[in-house]
Amino acid sequence: MIVLRSCTTALLLAGLAVQAAAAEETGRARALIDPVYVRPIYGAYRQCGGACLKSGSLSWFCGARQQCSLDCATAPPVRRCATP
Repeated sequence: MIVLRSCTTALLLAGLAVQAAAAEETGRARALIDPVYVRPIYGAYRQCGGACLKSGSLSWFCGARQQCSLDCATAPPVRRCATP
Protein backbone atom coordinates (compact mmCIF):
# COMPACT_ATOMS: atom_id res chain seq x y z
CA MET A 1 0.00 0.00 0.00
CA ILE A 2 2.84 2.39 0.87
CA VAL A 3 4.67 1.50 -2.35
CA LEU A 4 1.52 2.18 -4.38
CA ARG A 5 1.14 5.63 -2.77
CA SER A 6 4.77 6.54 -3.40
CA CYS A 7 4.56 5.38 -7.02
CA THR A 8 1.37 7.37 -7.54
CA THR A 9 2.96 10.45 -5.97
CA ALA A 10 6.08 10.04 -8.12
CA LEU A 11 4.00 9.74 -11.29
CA LEU A 12 1.92 12.75 -10.33
CA LEU A 13 5.01 14.87 -9.68
CA ALA A 14 6.61 13.73 -12.94
CA GLY A 15 3.44 14.66 -14.84
CA LEU A 16 3.37 18.10 -13.25
CA ALA A 17 7.03 18.65 -14.13
CA VAL A 18 6.37 17.76 -17.77
CA GLN A 19 3.37 20.12 -17.91
CA ALA A 20 5.41 22.93 -16.35
CA ALA A 21 8.20 22.43 -18.89
CA ALA A 22 5.72 22.42 -21.77
CA ALA A 23 4.05 25.59 -20.47
CA GLU A 24 7.45 27.29 -20.18
CA GLU A 25 8.32 26.42 -23.79
CA THR A 26 4.91 27.62 -24.97
CA GLY A 27 5.44 30.87 -23.08
CA ARG A 28 8.75 31.40 -24.83
CA ALA A 29 7.15 30.68 -28.20
CA ARG A 30 4.50 33.30 -27.56
CA ALA A 31 6.93 35.94 -26.33
CA LEU A 32 7.42 37.41 -29.80
CA ILE A 33 4.75 37.45 -32.48
CA ASP A 34 4.66 38.81 -36.00
CA PRO A 35 3.56 42.42 -36.47
CA VAL A 36 0.80 43.73 -38.70
CA TYR A 37 1.82 46.12 -41.47
CA VAL A 38 -1.67 47.40 -42.34
CA ARG A 39 -3.63 49.38 -39.76
CA PRO A 40 -6.10 47.01 -38.05
CA ILE A 41 -9.76 47.97 -38.48
CA TYR A 42 -11.08 46.25 -35.34
CA GLY A 43 -9.72 46.30 -31.82
CA ALA A 44 -7.20 48.42 -30.01
CA TYR A 45 -3.71 48.60 -31.43
CA ARG A 46 -0.41 50.36 -30.90
CA GLN A 47 1.40 52.05 -33.74
CA CYS A 48 5.09 51.19 -33.61
CA GLY A 49 7.93 52.89 -35.35
CA GLY A 50 11.67 52.82 -35.49
CA ALA A 51 14.61 53.46 -37.75
CA CYS A 52 17.58 51.44 -38.90
CA LEU A 53 20.61 53.01 -40.52
CA LYS A 54 20.33 51.16 -43.87
CA SER A 55 16.55 50.71 -44.01
CA GLY A 56 15.44 54.12 -42.81
CA SER A 57 12.24 54.60 -40.85
CA LEU A 58 9.93 51.63 -40.35
CA SER A 59 6.41 51.36 -38.98
CA TRP A 60 4.14 48.51 -37.92
CA PHE A 61 1.22 47.78 -35.59
CA CYS A 62 0.98 45.62 -32.47
CA GLY A 63 -1.78 44.88 -29.99
CA ALA A 64 -2.65 47.54 -27.41
CA ARG A 65 -0.85 45.75 -24.57
CA GLN A 66 2.12 44.52 -26.58
CA GLN A 67 5.54 46.12 -26.74
CA CYS A 68 7.27 46.98 -29.99
CA SER A 69 10.55 45.26 -30.82
CA LEU A 70 12.93 46.19 -33.65
CA ASP A 71 16.17 44.35 -34.43
CA CYS A 72 18.37 46.16 -36.95
CA ALA A 73 21.17 43.56 -36.75
CA THR A 74 19.57 41.44 -39.48
CA ALA A 75 18.76 42.17 -43.10
CA PRO A 76 15.88 42.87 -43.50
CA PRO A 77 15.24 44.26 -39.99
CA VAL A 78 13.07 42.11 -37.74
CA ARG A 79 9.96 43.86 -36.45
CA ARG A 80 8.07 41.99 -33.74
CA CYS A 81 5.45 42.46 -31.06
CA ALA A 82 6.44 41.27 -27.59
CA THR A 83 3.82 40.13 -25.12
CA PRO A 84 4.49 41.29 -21.57
